[in-house]
Amino acid sequence: MDCVRIEGRAYVAGRFARVRLGREGCRTLQFSNDYIILPGMVDIHVHFRDWGLSHKETLAGGAAAALAGGVVAVGDMPNTRPHIRTAELYRKRLEEGASLPIIYRLHMGVPGDLAELDAARPGSVKVYPEDVETYGWGHVEALMRRCASLGCVVVFHCEDPAYFKGAERPPEAELRCVERVRLLASLTGAKVHLTHITLPQTAEASRGWASVDVTPHHLLLDTENCRDPGLCLVNPRLRTPEIRKALLATFAAGLVDMYATDHAPHTLEEKRSQSPPPGICSIDVSLSLLLALWKRGVISLGDVVRLYSHRPARLLGVEAGETFVVVKLEEFKVRGEDFAGKCRHTPFEDFTAFGRVAATAARGRIYFRGGEVYSL
Repeated sequence: MDCVRIEGRAYVAGRFARVRLGREGCRTLQFSNDYIILPGMVDIHVHFRDWGLSHKETLAGGAAAALAGGVVAVGDMPNTRPHIRTAELYRKRLEEGASLPIIYRLHMGVPGDLAELDAARPGSVKVYPEDVETYGWGHVEALMRRCASLGCVVVFHCEDPAYFKGAERPPEAELRCVERVRLLASLTGAKVHLTHITLPQTAEASRGWASVDVTPHHLLLDTENCRDPGLCLVNPRLRTPEIRKALLATFAAGLVDMYATDHAPHTLEEKRSQSPPPGICSIDVSLSLLLALWKRGVISLGDVVRLYSHRPARLLGVEAGETFVVVKLEEFKVRGEDFAGKCRHTPFEDFTAFGRVAATAARGRIYFRGGEVYSL
């Protein structure tokens, strides 16, 4: 296989510099100033399905979508079929993920027997509202104490199911969960991350005891501009335009720690059904949607790197090494048909994005958008 070096304008340590990346003696590909080179992106919240849900997505398909979006490392969620609640399943999944062309990390699910945590020693554990319903807050507190001793992060989908009203999941459920988890964090000393928050109050209330991330759909979509009942269904729910804009302002003010997609593939038939499952596909264009906010002056390029590369890498314990993404500085319309994984539909269809991914380097290889692969 041919090997190449990349030469171009890179954003390094807060400034632009001309760099060459790759080994001496390889063919050099030069990128003009219409392109910039950034560190590889890290997405801490994805659903790569597979196993009993391979009709929705596979690990290989998810990895292809990640590379197409400039993402070199992911944190996969445990709500597969079966749900990953044991050390045996946790190790099995990690072994399968190790063969992927991206860096693969996995959040373990809540086990009924907390001894499974001692056996698995996961870097993080994901708590869903359904876990609270099944096991109760007492079990969650015990889990947090165990994670505090083991050094694992407790990642919360923070909605208290006691405040759900049938199919409605109001903002109050998020607020009440944050209050409860804040108390438990103070009692247990566990390290906590709140994922896909939807309210500016959550970002403000988390300071000093938890980190938080926000998704592109909660920043850019709301109940007014996303009307498709299937494609727009997600948990937590999309909020009103007023709440979304307030969250975006909070994001711009630097009160959010990370950016993550919650990339959750389903088939189009499922999303068009009478009972569509929650989930939005976006990892192919997540960086480009974030760069569009940079182009608009909402955030800085340094913010892009911190929110979607450096800080997520620290949470996952990722040593990214020689990873980078090359993006062409041009606007384009999002087209689901261009996505690389199994999921080819998105409520971001026709959105204007910025910074088209031209190449992504991960695990010693350079992956070009056209499918060519070269040694780094």
